[in-house]
Amino acid sequence: MKPSVVRILCVAAVAVASAFAIFLSISYFAIPLFVWLSPSLNPTLYDWGLYGACPLQTFVSSDLVVPRVSTARSHSDCDNGFVFLTVGGDSAGPTGPTILNSDNELVWKSQDYAVTTNLQVQRYKGQDYLTFWSGKKLGTKGVGVYYLLDASYNVAHQVSAVGDDTQGDLHEFKITKEDTALLTVYTTTKADLSSLGKRSNGWILDSRFQEVDIATGELLFEWRASEHFNVTESYMTNPFGGYIRSIPFDFFHINSIDKDSQGNYIISSRHTHTVTCISPGGEILWILGGQRNQFTDLSGGDALDFKWQHDARWVSEEEGILSLFDNKEAGPLHVDGPYSRGMMLQLDIANRTVELLHSYVSLQQTRAPSQGSMQVIPDSDHVFVGWGHSPVFSEFLSNGTLLCEHHFGSPLYHPWNRAVSYRAFRGRKWVGRPTDPPSAEIEDQILYVSWNGATEVSAWMLQGAKSADEGEIFTDLDIVDKDSFEEAFDLANLSEYSQFRVVALDRNDQVLGQSDVVTHQPERGWWSFVLAVVAWAVIFRIAWCSYKWLARQKGSGLAWKTFGSKQ
Repeated sequence: MKPSVVRILCVAAVAVASAFAIFLSISYFAIPLFVWLSPSLNPTLYDWGLYGACPLQTFVSSDLVVPRVSTARSHSDCDNGFVFLTVGGDSAGPTGPTILNSDNELVWKSQDYAVTTNLQVQRYKGQDYLTFWSGKKLGTKGVGVYYLLDASYNVAHQVSAVGDDTQGDLHEFKITKEDTALLTVYTTTKADLSSLGKRSNGWILDSRFQEVDIATGELLFEWRASEHFNVTESYMTNPFGGYIRSIPFDFFHINSIDKDSQGNYIISSRHTHTVTCISPGGEILWILGGQRNQFTDLSGGDALDFKWQHDARWVSEEEGILSLFDNKEAGPLHVDGPYSRGMMLQLDIANRTVELLHSYVSLQQTRAPSQGSMQVIPDSDHVFVGWGHSPVFSEFLSNGTLLCEHHFGSPLYHPWNRAVSYRAFRGRKWVGRPTDPPSAEIEDQILYVSWNGATEVSAWMLQGAKSADEGEIFTDLDIVDKDSFEEAFDLANLSEYSQFRVVALDRNDQVLGQSDVVTHQPERGWWSFVLAVVAWAVIFRIAWCSYKWLARQKGSGLAWKTFGSKQ
């Protein structure tokens, strides 16, 4: 090998080794030192991605994996309800519906489903259910079914879209007061795209929505965008879309449905920048935004300045107050504003006017290129915003003042789909009572316990027995408050016990459940090691002395025999 090549390889090796050493020193020395010196730096380092795109949390007593949430801003007035997410993304660990408490501690997660969206609590026939969509994501749409889980997290009801080769889409699953379900459907169909300079026999991804009777599965209503909107009303540009069936042109893109007291439907179209009211007969009653906007903006253009929006909802039908999430972006080729925002609008339907009441902007002025939601928290006037493609959820006063903000991934990585939740909700009503017992596991003389989905646990009681004999009495040994998803007991000073179990207690110290018994063989402490060393040293000394004595005895006998032979 030539000397120049050897020199280059040596330089490269030194450079790689140096870079690795710098990485290790920053990761395992500099960053921990900075955080130790100033804990307030932790959220900043988290947001900069120095802990990774989405730092994950694992447990000993459970195989669940969840993002480790960072608090960017907190306030004592923030709502203490649960947060409902459908965490996904390439760095967010196993996908699945996820519930966090107000301290961002895990309450429940399931890793038994495929991609999920729209986890929230909805009422059906007077009972609360956890509801969500689950299935396969295909580009910007989904194909799957909708689930209603009871308080034990078992599937109580399942809803499907109606029609041959028709599957429910990921964007919407809304249960109405009539116990019906509103759901979105996407269908690839033929269309004339010559007005866009494309083929007259091109292909579109048509947006439909259905209202389905949950109990019977009967189709009650269906509406199709292509029968009421022209492809020229779309603001989406896709030079490759529409020529072949496998790449249809998504001209409308429905992403939310709501229903008012008169039976009218409110739908949001991302690609036409419209919120449309549709009568029970399927006719368009009015259009807010887009090319056919029918409203006068009383806010100097701010009320109608929403682009690529999601999640249009009636907040107060009587007062004409509507909420929506204004993305302002649909990818790098469609950017129409510096940041995303939640919007509270007031509509005067009779006079066709609209006014912007309040805007809701994140701490770092996040711009979400897709997804997102806005919610007025039940039994509160606070507003909760999920920033969709950016791993952020925020809480505001109704006037737009930011109270709290939390990140479940580094916002810097959001263009690369590292951690997302299609929508985010907050609520206090859910009560979970799983049928599985609490899970307990021992590792390094520490007993860890958790109970996935149990919302009423206030404390854990450790009990122990001295043997595994049948009828052996368990004694109360320790009790800890439940502050985290997983709590721990130190068994180092409980060597006389070999059998342990943990009892879950509610706030009134009533038993909710208990774990299976786990067996623990106490490990020898340092003193046992010392005693073992001393014992082996004594044994070795005795053996050595015995050997020396025998050697002397043998030597004396040999010398006597030699002396006798000389005589």
